[in-house]
Amino acid sequence: MTLFVAGLIGITQPAQAATICKETGEGCAVGMIGPGGGVVFYDAGSQQWWGRFLEARMEPKAFGSNWGPRESLYVDGQEGLSASMLRLQSMQIGMGVKNTQLMLSKFGSASIAGKIRSGWSIPSADELDALYNYWKLGGTGRFYRGVIWTSSEQSATFAWYQQFQDGTKFTDANGIIRGLSGNKDLSMSPYHEGSFASQKFGVVAVRPFPAGTGNPPPPLVVTSIRQNAQCAAGVSCTVGDVGPGGGVVFYDAGSTQPWGRYLEAAPASCEIAGVPFKPAGGVHGIHALQIDRVRAKAIGAGKSNTDLIVQRYGATRNHAAALVRSQACNGFTDWFLPSANELNIAWRVLAQNRVNREPTPVGGFDIGYYWTSSDYNGTEAWTQYFNDGQQFDRVQTLSANRQPPNRTFKVRGVRAFG
Repeated sequence: MTLFVAGLIGITQPAQAATICKETGEGCAVGMIGPGGGVVFYDAGSQQWWGRFLEARMEPKAFGSNWGPRESLYVDGQEGLSASMLRLQSMQIGMGVKNTQLMLSKFGSASIAGKIRSGWSIPSADELDALYNYWKLGGTGRFYRGVIWTSSEQSATFAWYQQFQDGTKFTDANGIIRGLSGNKDLSMSPYHEGSFASQKFGVVAVRPFPAGTGNPPPPLVVTSIRQNAQCAAGVSCTVGDVGPGGGVVFYDAGSTQPWGRYLEAAPASCEIAGVPFKPAGGVHGIHALQIDRVRAKAIGAGKSNTDLIVQRYGATRNHAAALVRSQACNGFTDWFLPSANELNIAWRVLAQNRVNREPTPVGGFDIGYYWTSSDYNGTEAWTQYFNDGQQFDRVQTLSANRQPPNRTFKVRGVRAFG
């Protein structure tokens, strides 16, 4: 089975054009003006169940609006899935329309769904992230540089939002903001000490075209691993198979890419704890330009990021990339530090069956922070919070979080093959 998480797989370079697209999508390209008057920021490459293209525009009249009541959109068994799986599904490309329709039917004008123009939707988490990537890679359009709501629910009381200044994806749940029991009814984001001040929430309206048909696929989540001789030989794998390196395969690109086809996460026995991203005294910066830092988050960038980090900081010093690169885990020495989007996929696929605060049954991931190989700004790097999938920038010389939740930073190698 191929895992398709559009907007996370890669980043499309926008075409600088003012041509207006047709509703049929004929002759349309990223960077054009869409049929609804927004900027086209995403092209799936072919018609999907929801459509093919996405266009976006700001909704100034909804500026400073709350998401909605602190009530859940989902209950177990709704649409044949658990509430947690529906929330995971709600993050995917194409789900903005469905999320918005559900918000309207349940909350009406009490939610932001009732404050945007007819025929448009509040973007899902992946849709908004795809817009952020498009914009930061030089795409046209004027967008708010503060915090922007998504239509994706994280829990009964929290919803996802994104900081358009730097791309951080938040819910502020699970102890990130001490004492906060929900954010849906807030019109301003919480204060993040050392990061950004409280800001009014912005709203973007998104519109897919041409019209799609069908229903969204359920989220791909691995509940148990499988032994597959073909995969163990590095020939043909399905997500959830045990890979050649003894880890679990969590991503299949569907065809061979320049970096390979499959990604497997190292087994828990090869996990490294309590190390920094950068050694003390290391020079600042892996990527000098912001555009390169955005590209360094993409699927397929983990190995090249790791090579660059080791080249910059040395192969024998105490830092995450060097330790992963030098380890011989199950006889393989080609492990690397995953990019931000690679590790995000691993969280979605492998870390959804946790019981309380125990390691995940598949993969054995802790609830805390894991380093990625994606540089944030030269002094900080991206981490994945494996409790709930939030991504945060952390000071590169730290080996543990300074404030609650107090967790030692972990490192889990990934390898590409096929």
